[in-house]
Amino acid sequence: MNLKAERKEIIIKGENFSYLSFNSKSPENPIIFLHATGLNASTYIDFLSDLFKKFNGDRSIYFLDQRGHGLSKAKANYKKLRSWNTYAKDAISFIDELKVKACDVMGHSMGAIVAANISNKRKNIKNLVMIEPVLFYKPSETLTLKYQRFFKIGESSDISLSAAKRRSSFESFENAIDHFTGRAIFTNWPKESLENYLQGGLKNVDEKMLLTCDPVWEAKTFQTVSYDTYKYLKKLNIPTYILRGSSETSTFSDEAKESLDNNIKFKIEELSGSHFLPIENASIVSSKIYNFLD
Repeated sequence: MNLKAERKEIIIKGENFSYLSFNSKSPENPIIFLHATGLNASTYIDFLSDLFKKFNGDRSIYFLDQRGHGLSKAKANYKKLRSWNTYAKDAISFIDELKVKACDVMGHSMGAIVAANISNKRKNIKNLVMIEPVLFYKPSETLTLKYQRFFKIGESSDISLSAAKRRSSFESFENAIDHFTGRAIFTNWPKESLENYLQGGLKNVDEKMLLTCDPVWEAKTFQTVSYDTYKYLKKLNIPTYILRGSSETSTFSDEAKESLDNNIKFKIEELSGSHFLPIENASIVSSKIYNFLD
């Protein structure tokens, strides 16, 4: 039986953001979690509920609906999205608004990259956990990839094109469940996780259920993927745990993995599963992270 997460709103630089939390009795040393592109905080309730219980409820967990995602109402004009630094600035402001003295930061996919970015910019972050970070490229390819994007060389990625074409309107919540069950990225998701995703990912507009993450915003987020993450990782001086899946992974070429394996600050581990490890294998992933943080 999963715990009920508390839904809250917070004003960050004049804009309204939504987040979920599991609250301990003490405000000290919470865990901050950042979700993947196109998903939302609610998607991870099973995983984070399990982690909260492993800490016996002694550590609060805060998980933010990032800009353009979930129930956050901050402006999300895809024409103005230039990089994932937008998400990093929001995450830093979120931690500052919570008045956190010290914390650990975790993220999945894009959220893992944002977590690495901000871990270089806030001294109150003590540990970093990256689940399936978007590090599919070699460190030596960084400049070439940035050059190609700047001059718009090549086509948009398949994943970006798929996101832009995603169906976004449904007759009902049940209709959305039927549509997504067993489809594409949701193939191996537990039913409860899919329901959680849609609880935080749908809004009622004119008697229709619409995705809260506009497919065009999601596509632009994929297109603006960060190519600076190895730069951030080389500067880190805190313990860092990277979890990658054994299939359909977004994490590491052999060259990239080798460059991090030689760094004593990093623990890198591969688990059986896909890019959606914390959703498909919630209990195993939470146990691994608990052991690292504890």
